[in-house]
Amino acid sequence: MKIGGLQKLTLVDYPGKVAATVFLIGCNFRCPFCQNPDLVNPDVRSESDSILESEFFDFLDSKIGFIDGICITGGEPTINADLIDFIRKIKAKGFLVKLDSNGSNPEALSEIINEKLIDFIAMDIKTSLDKYGRATGAEVDVDNIKRSVEIIKNSGIDYEFRTTVVPWLVEKKDIEKIGEWLKGAKKIALQQFQNKKVLDKEFEKIQPYPDETLKEFKKILEKYIERVELRV
Repeated sequence: MKIGGLQKLTLVDYPGKVAATVFLIGCNFRCPFCQNPDLVNPDVRSESDSILESEFFDFLDSKIGFIDGICITGGEPTINADLIDFIRKIKAKGFLVKLDSNGSNPEALSEIINEKLIDFIAMDIKTSLDKYGRATGAEVDVDNIKRSVEIIKNSGIDYEFRTTVVPWLVEKKDIEKIGEWLKGAKKIALQQFQNKKVLDKEFEKIQPYPDETLKEFKKILEKYIERVELRV
């Protein structure tokens, strides 16, 4: 497994749990607003920037009994062929596992969920379906995205959807469409866009929406989704 980073303690990445977060290298999307550009493009990384898998598991051994769970994020974890074995090793040590995903690989999500390998999943909803290509900077099979949403909604495990509210890419009309699409979901988090250290330098020029706009978006989504959380 190619590991690009490790946050040894987090109180926010795994809702209600004390956790650590492991960052996997590589992604099949090129979202211009991505906050982890060094993980998305492995070519810009040196070997010295990476963490050996053995080092990661040594760290886990030292945290047994001290933290509840591990958050696996990226990049996009599901592009890694050895992800399932990686998760199995974490679970074997008694940790809860939260997985972050862009939802592009419903087959992998289904297998992981069916094998009861994860306890929480967070899926990014980039924007409304008709603008997905613009938001991801890649060719996207939106049917896969829709399948992943349904798999997660019907999984029986804790989950959340989350949308980074990027001006131009996510507008009021997109919020309405997202609400209609996700109708009946348990939770979505609206995350404020940060214009620092983004994949596309042009997006550093974009100013985030004011808080009042996010509150307006929250009210729209509350018509469709049980719980809407703002993260600013």
